[in-house]
Amino acid sequence: MSLKDTIHQLTNEHMTHGDDGGFHKAPPLLAELRAACGSNMGAQGGGSGGMGMIVNHKAVKLENDIKAKALAEHLAMTGNEYRGGLVDLLRAWSTAASTEWQPYLEGVTQTWINDIKEMLVSKRPPWRPSIPCPACGQRFYGPEREPCLAVHHWDEDADEMAPPSQWTANCDGCKAEWSGDELRWLRAASNTPTANVAEVAEVN
Repeated sequence: MSLKDTIHQLTNEHMTHGDDGGFHKAPPLLAELRAACGSNMGAQGGGSGGMGMIVNHKAVKLENDIKAKALAEHLAMTGNEYRGGLVDLLRAWSTAASTEWQPYLEGVTQTWINDIKEMLVSKRPPWRPSIPCPACGQRFYGPEREPCLAVHHWDEDADEMAPPSQWTANCDGCKAEWSGDELRWLRAASNTPTANVAEVAEVN
């Protein structure tokens, strides 16, 4: 694909070839990446209580890497720092990049397309709330000190968040597992962050 084609896929709605053999309109890949970075799971009515924000750290890292690379390439190409947004920067490349830069930028933008698509089709990671496990009391585990609790909240088949009754959770520290109504402690603990999670689990 040409540089204009790759940038068009990243920044505009475009046609894509579906599994059914037909062509379908797809949103801009950068917009899909932005949406994948987080899902708002606040309480009903938008109150300040509730589950907060689930963050897809893999998507956030990829978005930050793309932004940093784009700014670095623009500086190398023009000698000037860019102060605007990523979409506007890439659209400017499609019309202003010199002939000698175009093959290189085609490769860079194609890599971004591949990375975003791979991330979008890969299994979504579990939500890892940074609260102590109600079974063992651990909050982090392993040499990299990852949060112990993993909440599996996504319906991969329907490509949407599953109803809370279908969620499961586990602790990577003590290997305890919960599902359905057993997860009432999670919402209670999220609404009362100063409470002891083990106590919340017992009273709920």
